[in-house]
Amino acid sequence: MEGFEATYDFEVPGAGSFIANGIAVHNSHATAYAVVAYQTAYFKANHPVEFMAALLTSEMGDTDKIVKYMEECRAIGLQVLPPDVNVSGVQFTVAGGTIRFGLAAIKNVGEAAIQSILATREDKGTFTSLADFCARVDLRLVNRRVVESLVKAGAFDSLGLTRAHLLATLDRAMEAGQRRQRDRLEGQASFFELMGEAGSGTEQPAGEEPPIPEWEDDQRLACEKEVLGFYLTGHPLARFREEALRLKATPLADLGQKAVGARLTLLGQITALKEIPTKSGERMAFATLEDMTGSVELTVFPAPFKAAAPVLRSREPIVVRGRVDETEKGRVVLAEDIRPLGGAAPREAEETDPFDVGTRREPQTCRIRVPANGESEALLESVKRVCGEHPGRVPLFVHLLLPEQEVVVRVKGLGVDPAPDLVTKVEALLGQGSVLIE
Repeated sequence: MEGFEATYDFEVPGAGSFIANGIAVHNSHATAYAVVAYQTAYFKANHPVEFMAALLTSEMGDTDKIVKYMEECRAIGLQVLPPDVNVSGVQFTVAGGTIRFGLAAIKNVGEAAIQSILATREDKGTFTSLADFCARVDLRLVNRRVVESLVKAGAFDSLGLTRAHLLATLDRAMEAGQRRQRDRLEGQASFFELMGEAGSGTEQPAGEEPPIPEWEDDQRLACEKEVLGFYLTGHPLARFREEALRLKATPLADLGQKAVGARLTLLGQITALKEIPTKSGERMAFATLEDMTGSVELTVFPAPFKAAAPVLRSREPIVVRGRVDETEKGRVVLAEDIRPLGGAAPREAEETDPFDVGTRREPQTCRIRVPANGESEALLESVKRVCGEHPGRVPLFVHLLLPEQEVVVRVKGLGVDPAPDLVTKVEALLGQGSVLIE
């Protein structure tokens, strides 16, 4: 027929294809997939840092997948460093056994702005202050919204001032930078530029103001979530670990291991809420619950919704009891009882949970997982210092995560008290999930 031609010949010998789920598939096609699968597995097993950096880069536009792969990095002891205007590239990059966050993964930071930052850095060296940054980059491309997002993401943290201070002085830094750039265009070079110090930034007094204390953790983390789509340097629920233990809460990452119909308890925060009317005129809701390990959709029928609507709308930490269900969208939880965190009682131990400590009252071991990279020695010293601040009788084990094996060493002569403060401080150094109390 004119305008058409055969593009695929389905009349192939029996030995040349096979049926998979009702679809004829060439052996050569399946072989190609097998080769790619093997190559990918080899790359991940033998070059995990490079593999995960490439994987994160490939999914920079998908926040959910970035969160998933960041958690995977933490699980295998691979540290993902925050973005930094003096070190980060466009994409996620390898940095001495760790991964450095890519600037393109920050919301509101476009390609033109990134190229201006990188070109300026390459041409005249690293930035020494916010004032220096605003004086040197092209502010027609790197506008206030871009710089604000960089600050909220922590990309200026290495310069030594708090994010609160940087945002408070941002307008003055931008104004001074714009003034210098106008003067430069008009040929009115400053004394420093004439002396070959165009990037000194000394005309900007903002950085000389008294330091402003850093935001509270909740505000810092909320800003990270705003511009990154997830929490990078901590989690608002980290301080509720003991409460999760007391309530025997199931981590959302383990939801897939639960049978459909299983009853469980969850501890988390509502990050999205959609209220809808039913045919009978009552109201119900679909909500997204998030904890430190993942997220899940809650289906809240009229009766539990009526009882818990104010709690759901508050976005405060909550405890949910319900049943696991399977839908076209995957696992969901049918919420039966929702309460604010302070009003929840421990459930009976009707099933085995990763958080279930059973009848054992005292922890038996404290295990700390340390990635093996160029910073390992410094990290170990910092961990040792923190542990020394929390002496106790619980044995301490260090798991050194090498590329091809995991070396476990018991630290002789040093027992710890695995209090929440110790866990928080160590995880601030090594990442969430690096401390295991058994």
